[in-house]
Amino acid sequence: MAGIHRWKDVRPLIEAAAVDDWSRPLSGAAELLTEQLRHGGVIPDGLLECAIGQREPDFLDAVLGNDQVLADPALLDQIAELALAGDIRPLVGPLLVRRAMVSRAEVRERLAETGHPRVADEAHVPGGTGWSYRLRRKVLAAAGPGEAVRQAWKLLGHKGWVSAADQLYALLVLHEHGERLAGVAADRLLPEVAEVLHPFDGGERLRAAAERAMGAEGLVAELHAPFPGHDVSLAAREPLDWAALTAAARENMFPKDAAAAVAAHPGCPDDLRDLLYTRHPAAVAERAAHLDLNLVTAPCPKRSRAKAVRTLIQRGLGQGIGGAALAMDGAPAVAVLEAMRARPGEPGAARAEWEAFAKVLAGLVAERLGDDVHAWRSARALLGGFAGTVPELLAEAAAVPHPSPAAEWPEAADHPLTSSPSSLSGARAAFVTLLDAAPDTAHAALLPHLDARTTHDLYRFCSWRHSWPGHAATTESASPARILAARPGLPVDAVERLLDVPDPEVLTTLFWHLATTGDQRARIMSTAAEPLLAQLDRLVSLPEHAQGWRLGDLCACPSPDLFLRALKEVFVLGRVPQLELFCHVWRTWGPGQVAAMLTRTPVTYSTYDGSRDEIRDLLALPGRAAALAELEARVAEGTSARGQAAMWRGRRDRAAMVKETHRWHWAELLEEHRREPFHSDLVGLLPRLPDCPDEFRREARTVLLSWEGKPYRQLMAGVPAAEVLAESDADHLDSMGREWLLQAIRRGRVTWAQALEHARPARAVLQQLGEDEQGRAALAVLMDGTLKGGADAWLLAVSMVPDFTGTVAELLRTAGLAAG
Repeated sequence: MAGIHRWKDVRPLIEAAAVDDWSRPLSGAAELLTEQLRHGGVIPDGLLECAIGQREPDFLDAVLGNDQVLADPALLDQIAELALAGDIRPLVGPLLVRRAMVSRAEVRERLAETGHPRVADEAHVPGGTGWSYRLRRKVLAAAGPGEAVRQAWKLLGHKGWVSAADQLYALLVLHEHGERLAGVAADRLLPEVAEVLHPFDGGERLRAAAERAMGAEGLVAELHAPFPGHDVSLAAREPLDWAALTAAARENMFPKDAAAAVAAHPGCPDDLRDLLYTRHPAAVAERAAHLDLNLVTAPCPKRSRAKAVRTLIQRGLGQGIGGAALAMDGAPAVAVLEAMRARPGEPGAARAEWEAFAKVLAGLVAERLGDDVHAWRSARALLGGFAGTVPELLAEAAAVPHPSPAAEWPEAADHPLTSSPSSLSGARAAFVTLLDAAPDTAHAALLPHLDARTTHDLYRFCSWRHSWPGHAATTESASPARILAARPGLPVDAVERLLDVPDPEVLTTLFWHLATTGDQRARIMSTAAEPLLAQLDRLVSLPEHAQGWRLGDLCACPSPDLFLRALKEVFVLGRVPQLELFCHVWRTWGPGQVAAMLTRTPVTYSTYDGSRDEIRDLLALPGRAAALAELEARVAEGTSARGQAAMWRGRRDRAAMVKETHRWHWAELLEEHRREPFHSDLVGLLPRLPDCPDEFRREARTVLLSWEGKPYRQLMAGVPAAEVLAESDADHLDSMGREWLLQAIRRGRVTWAQALEHARPARAVLQQLGEDEQGRAALAVLMDGTLKGGADAWLLAVSMVPDFTGTVAELLRTAGLAAG
């Protein structure tokens, strides 16, 4: 552990170093550099090459245990190239142990040449992946007769399951090295292997049987058997005889698991992959190494085709399968359309191909279906079992004779039980993809004819159209408006349009929607308070895109019962918000209800006493009208933009103030801040408010709260950073338990160049620098000017870190001068 802690202290000096020759540091600071290779995010130029070039196993083992190295294919390629560039015998241990290396064919080839006993042991583990019979023979040839005999006897004596091919291989090795096979216990051999030895004909039958078992014939037998690990069987026969495997599959198709393993092999030819797909489409689709449109269109059993095609598209879109070609040639249409319903969330090849598909599909839909309701009806009816492509489906739908005008919509049904995207599948999902590709005019033409379920699918799952709220508000049925009101991501202007729908269910659904503004909720409450109250009694929970009670609901509520329900769930904090609440109660239900609130305070009500004292004083006045007018004046002043600005400038308990339940006038307050900035402590707290404008948020990122530490107060007061750094320890923690220096740098009040030059002790600064790229860049410039790439100067600087009390700049200059 001590080594780890010391490495963390000097890690930046390693990662920012530009040492001319790393051989001296690798000798003088081996422990530190080993930790860097094992845990560091950056390996300096030349260090990796020098470390592996020394053929030191610990260095290679360390770098191959680094998670960031393992995640970089290019760096692994470089490591493999460096390891194989010289004598690999010293590196056998880490090369064998680390999967990232031993899984490479070129590494196994070189390891086999060494004949090392550990390599022989690894290659002869029953069921071990990657060591083919060819490589095993190569290992034993290099290892010599003694090792060959030892491995053969060990393989035959293995207590677990050993394949017939492995047993025959071991017997052949013993025979070739002059061992008597009479001593092999027959009860340890599989029956088919024992038969080869009895009677023993001098080895010809054994050799022939072993060659068959270790070749394509043995592989085919294992693929047809319930063998534990077909991937192992394939790896044992490298290089594979693909022509023989293809011929064997044509004669007698492999079982599902074996077929999937063969298709997953990176060398599997397309004709064999497609042949396996004809019998096991789902399994091959899930594991095939190479995906393309030919596989999507390959024949397979009808009952499995839709699932297989969906899997292929999900795995292969942008990875061998193109969107435009898929739209024209992919089949069956229902599976293609279902798989392509949702746009990929992340940018990349899959999204680009999805957009190409959507563009082609939109053209096909406009050309073949347009606004023709009969053609759309036919397309929906065909979707269930249509085996052809999307263009063929649309062409046939357009050619089908028109049904009776009174014909019911195909597979008509009521609204679904759930609006979850996961509830959409099969022909329903495919038809939504077609609807999504249609123009607004087609939607308008279709709406009078759609069944309830398809209407739901259109408004719930298709991409948003600005024309929808208008259609929903003017149609006779309230169903479209109800569906839209419950849709996540509803725009505010859509809420405004839907408020014109005189349907209580629409209004109450909109009330809880996250997009609905406070003014809109007040309008809903003024006309639908009773339905809203009734809904509460049967409401189990709100959907994810909904929002519960807000302060504004209390101050707009016309119903006493609804008000009391909301008051139990809304915290009203602060003098002005509480006065506003009392004012609403007084104006709506009279001073008696206000007096009742003073004695029966809800449990969620604020513990503040100031506002209640004011209300008691007002209630005690002889003229109730004058008392109400006074209360209204106080509320008007406190809730005005001018009053809020004055509060922002006058209050000192700013942290408490931002917890209060105000409805802030953000635009006016932001304008006032531009005229004369508010105190930085307040600006730093504003992001705690959920609706804080971005301009305040951006400025708050540069603020250090003064009460959290003396250095923060000084920096925000304009004291030069160099002066603050000189009198404050870099490892000092602020009142929140954070390194103050790091917070000051992150807020832009101190630069890394200033910290390196003025902050002390050096060890604490380097610890906090960590992986910061800007800090590392500043340190690299300083090291280049002081150590000048010298190995001795670097070693001296690293050794001085633990006890040096000065700054990083002083440390490096001292080391540079001392090393000459």
